[in-house]
Amino acid sequence: MLFYFITSLLITIIGMKLFIIFLTNTRFLKKKKSIDSSIKKDCIKELHKNKKNTLTMGGVVMNLVLFIMTIGYYIMTKEFLWLNMMIILYGIMGFVDDYIKIKKVRDGVTPKEKLLGLTGISFLVVLLLHLTNTMNTTIRIPFINSGLQLNIIVYSALILVILVATTNSFNITDGLDGLALGIAIIVLAFLGIVAWKVENSAILYTILTLAGTCIGTLFYNKHPAKIFIGDTGSLFLGGAIAIIMISLQIPLWILLILIICLWETITVILQLTSLRFRNKKVFKIAPYHHHLEKCGWQETKIVHTFCWITFICCIIGYLGLGHI
Repeated sequence: MLFYFITSLLITIIGMKLFIIFLTNTRFLKKKKSIDSSIKKDCIKELHKNKKNTLTMGGVVMNLVLFIMTIGYYIMTKEFLWLNMMIILYGIMGFVDDYIKIKKVRDGVTPKEKLLGLTGISFLVVLLLHLTNTMNTTIRIPFINSGLQLNIIVYSALILVILVATTNSFNITDGLDGLALGIAIIVLAFLGIVAWKVENSAILYTILTLAGTCIGTLFYNKHPAKIFIGDTGSLFLGGAIAIIMISLQIPLWILLILIICLWETITVILQLTSLRFRNKKVFKIAPYHHHLEKCGWQETKIVHTFCWITFICCIIGYLGLGHI
């Protein structure tokens, strides 16, 4: 079982190093120095001015690692195929966004285009759950040892919202070195325990692969980052975690274990709403991690604090599993 984790970890460490060399020595990103999307506003540029030449799109390697491992999975079983291919689709969506930003065609895809793209991919996930007869309309409720049976239409709509919201919130959270990856690793550890408890080996192998590629990428994304994962990585991670939680019938646990990502998203919504209707800011900068930076918090302190909060929430989430 550890084979999947160790293999993905080693492939990522080697692959990311080669990818950085490739980006540094080719014209793929040289024409327009690529910066992470979080550095596009002037106020954030000032906070992250030392990162202006940091490479991005490290998520490409993460997607490729999952794809390579999936080929190996498929030789043994078809159970892995649909799950992992849907995860990679979110990564492709992020790649398009990153590439447009890099080439300065425009400032990435528009919010409406991104929402439409994520909704389209999420709809495919829901449809595939139907077609493969793997959709279980019973969802577990935290701290209650029974499930809630939903109408198939209501369940499908709920899953669609969860998929779009989770991928988008991970995208918003990815604004500091190692933040999105740190949260993802902790959450994947929790999901791995759940998959092991319910004896779902197909999902467990995918989780181990994702954990391996996240840890491997963190070697290069930790502060000071050598490369950002970009939208290619953040949408990939958000999609992966959402799909896995849905497959394990614990989508409501998102409210617990991804509380940081949800809070980051809420701060953006509050900021935009306040600016539109009151012409005033609620936070110095949104999302919240940039607000803390503006308040004088060190980047590493923010990342460590958010990761510890996620860890504590995962422990609470585990207690809420009951006799799963």
